[in-house]
Amino acid sequence: MAAVVACYRFAVSPAVRALARRRRVLLAVVIALALAVLATFRPSPEPGPLRWFVITVIVLLTWQGATSDYDVTEPIAPQRLDKQLLLLLAAASCLWPAALLPWMTVYCGKLRGWKHHAMMPTRLLKAYLAWFFVAMLFSAVCSTAALLSVLGCLSLSHYVKPAWSKARLGHYPWSWAWHNRIHYLMASAYCWGWARFLRAETVSRVLRRARVLDRPVNFLAMAVEAAGLIAFLDRRLLIAALLATALFNAVVALASGILFWENIVTNTALAITITLLPGAEYDAVFGWPAALIALAVLLLSTADLLWQPWHLGWWDSPFTARVHWQVETVSGVTLGLYNDFMCPHEREYGRVLGYFLTDEPVLHGHLGIVWDRQLRDLLVQADGDRNQLRALKQTYGHVQADEQQAREHIAFLTRMFTQLNAGARKSPLPRSLRRLKAPGGQLYRWGDLPPYRGEEPVRRITIRYEERCYRPATGDFLLLINRTVQEIDLLSPSANHGSTSCVKSSSTAARTSESC
Repeated sequence: MAAVVACYRFAVSPAVRALARRRRVLLAVVIALALAVLATFRPSPEPGPLRWFVITVIVLLTWQGATSDYDVTEPIAPQRLDKQLLLLLAAASCLWPAALLPWMTVYCGKLRGWKHHAMMPTRLLKAYLAWFFVAMLFSAVCSTAALLSVLGCLSLSHYVKPAWSKARLGHYPWSWAWHNRIHYLMASAYCWGWARFLRAETVSRVLRRARVLDRPVNFLAMAVEAAGLIAFLDRRLLIAALLATALFNAVVALASGILFWENIVTNTALAITITLLPGAEYDAVFGWPAALIALAVLLLSTADLLWQPWHLGWWDSPFTARVHWQVETVSGVTLGLYNDFMCPHEREYGRVLGYFLTDEPVLHGHLGIVWDRQLRDLLVQADGDRNQLRALKQTYGHVQADEQQAREHIAFLTRMFTQLNAGARKSPLPRSLRRLKAPGGQLYRWGDLPPYRGEEPVRRITIRYEERCYRPATGDFLLLINRTVQEIDLLSPSANHGSTSCVKSSSTAARTSESC
């Protein structure tokens, strides 16, 4: 197990990072072929029943990468080729694990697959690749039990670290669970664009009932996240921990619109696989010695020494400031431009992209989250009062206006909708199969306007800055500010705005690594 973790940390992960960043697909293929030659002189490692789990992860990530939309601001033909290559390499990876190296080069480097929601299953494939290399070199001592241990630790570390982050937010480890108001997250998600098909009165009634569950839900969430610390004491504990994390992610999606569908499928598949494993061969994975080894791995990963799961610890507040996009079609209809239509950049458009377009101070991150309990309390006490909120923004907020990013963003939108108006194809799937597209991770597809689905050409894009607040005392949702920050007329000649890059997001979230 130590050899597999070391191979992951010092060989596989740096190789994937370098190949993906430089998009060296051909080099990755050459390395995989060289390993195939080496394998002719070594016995081929057999992962046993875990093979089907690995194939499941390969299939679900390939589905996500192959069905995501084209970026129409870039040439379509190379993107189509990348998706076809991803399918080919996925099939090869199911037969020969070393093919995962070029597969990850395409998925992470070419198709923007290395994002927060796909990190955990992608790391599981990297761990499988590391096990394959170690088993090929030391077949006599590297068993599939070691692979199961690494896969379990890697998956659960993505929950243990958030529990640790929450425990550090207050004076005591239980401060977050006792003082956070999780129903504020539900209110902010509704303001942000989740489940806006529900009437505000209905949501207010739900929130009034949900607030009495804040502390039980908080303690239960931390218990589920920390369950990995004892999961390897018994096979049933590990299965229960994996299924609990899958259920936890489903509840998060229902409450906030943040859908970790990759984690749900992956952990459910791993739990089912462990249930079906033969007993005697995998007994060494469980018990006190195995649990202590797993604890060491989990603590090292929490310290960012093996891999870097996100912290995911904050205070929820009832105040949100967000940039919204809307379009006016050639027939004069005004529609909302929501993040699902902006795929393959749906994550950026679902979070905090656009703060660089406004000179308003911003004092929170995605969904109104803050990292200071005092600031959270002040936002609650403001209760939607514009003067108090303005004073808080001046004291705690940061202006993120950036003319260069604004020009690049306008250029991207101009290029994108000019191409779409000219008939550019956005989806790799034919119209009859578009329901088969993999789901996104940020479900903010609703707002004050009906959604734009590309029905007719666009003649104007309007970008607006909005501030909304949920008043806990009354259950009201207030629209505090709604002003235009940019209008883009697509029918008049426009100057060259420079780069069309979309990925310069302006995030106020705490800095965390998204490196491979």
